[in-house]
Amino acid sequence: MILNESTTNYLKNKFKVEDDAREVRLSNFTRDDLALLFSELGYTEGAEIGVERGIYSEVLLKSNPNLDVLHGIDPLEAYHGYREHVSQEKLNGFYNEVREKFKGRNYNFSRLFSMIAVRNFDHNSLDFVYIDGNHNFQNTTNDIAEWSKRVRKGGIVAGHDYNRNKKKDYHCHVKDVVQGWTYAYGIKPYYITSDKSPSWFYVKE
Repeated sequence: MILNESTTNYLKNKFKVEDDAREVRLSNFTRDDLALLFSELGYTEGAEIGVERGIYSEVLLKSNPNLDVLHGIDPLEAYHGYREHVSQEKLNGFYNEVREKFKGRNYNFSRLFSMIAVRNFDHNSLDFVYIDGNHNFQNTTNDIAEWSKRVRKGGIVAGHDYNRNKKKDYHCHVKDVVQGWTYAYGIKPYYITSDKSPSWFYVKE
């Protein structure tokens, strides 16, 4: 738990970040380390947007004994424009897998689309959010805009796949949105992990 110091200053000191830095690339710091950071900061409630099989949900729970509840949000629904190569039957299997994996644990799963689920959370109620849903431009923008409101001051807004690509059945605009969002709202620094498919995160002021 961080006492008598802002989360922003704590991370700047931890990562040796200069005051005017904007995008900070972290060496040997993965999204598993990000889960440990949430524990280090004493966070007790968070949400993961886009769960699929619950792989990172498991990491978040195991890495943080302080976590009273982790909310998992995922419609697990095949629809036009996203993951069209994945059948509904397969997604139903993921749902059953997640339900069994986290039964009886401090995990609250909502099989809802992100913009519907977000209405069930009060503003400034979460310590962190990790966004890993539909990565196209509009959905990524919507997720950051709405879920960041649910994170309290001093909490962390984060997400997966800080990339930019355009394939026939998959568009990823996360890098474009994060760069634009942080620039437009004067958010700095924001951090990029060292994973092959990096995560991004920043402190909500």
